[in-house]
Amino acid sequence: MLRKNKSSRSAKRRKVYIAVVCIFFLLLIFKGTINHGVELVSYVVFPIQKKIYEIGDYIKRTKEAIVSYQEILEENQVLKNEQIKYDILLSYNEKILEENRRLQEILKIKEEKNLNLKVAKVNFRNPSNLYTRFYINLGKKDGVKKNMIVLSGETLIGKVGRVYENYSIVDMITSENFNVSALTESQMLGIIKGSDEEDGTLYFEANTFQNNIEIGEKIYTSGISEIYPKGLYIGKVSEIDEDNGELFRSIKVKNDIDILNMMEVLILMPEDKKEVKNGKN
Repeated sequence: MLRKNKSSRSAKRRKVYIAVVCIFFLLLIFKGTINHGVELVSYVVFPIQKKIYEIGDYIKRTKEAIVSYQEILEENQVLKNEQIKYDILLSYNEKILEENRRLQEILKIKEEKNLNLKVAKVNFRNPSNLYTRFYINLGKKDGVKKNMIVLSGETLIGKVGRVYENYSIVDMITSENFNVSALTESQMLGIIKGSDEEDGTLYFEANTFQNNIEIGEKIYTSGISEIYPKGLYIGKVSEIDEDNGELFRSIKVKNDIDILNMMEVLILMPEDKKEVKNGKN
């Protein structure tokens, strides 16, 4: 009986052992299957995950690039605005300095020439007839009268042709039919005539037969006039046409006035209270 019991327990142990071994092998087989399954899933899923990550990273970098580009655009716009402000300020300062320089020159002329001058601003000039007439901001209320002399710096530019309450029109010396009695540095007497040519050329017609005028010679008002005093600068001899002979030579005269940049002019006011005569030159 005892042996039978021992044999029975030994059989049970073997069965348990075998069962444990079987379970162990089953677990190994199951683990291998799982690992293989995981590897298979990883083989399929990983490329997809990688692609998704790459897409996500690309979107992130693209978003950052867009934000960065937008910031650059905004910064550039700020810089452009600052540059525009700087350019405007610089241009304004240059204009102020230029105006100050012109006003100093005007003051110098008034002191040196001892003339009663009034400063007028050029309001308008017609591009189609730059050398005919222009408008100034002084009129009757400012004491301006017809035939008053108009200077650009020290150079004769014309005379007041028409006067209105708040503005006047200046007839330029370069306009057609404008005549001024003139005298050269070599004391040759003659008449300066306007031509209305596009470059503002003047012509000098001598009253004598003397042949001593030269290119570069300065010409001034002669003083033989009821309007123009003696010694106002007109211009320089720029060309002498000898083809017409000595008697009827064509003598061209150019002044130094920059019409397009002429911002102010000087009105020569009479010293006395007498009305400026409305007569011939």
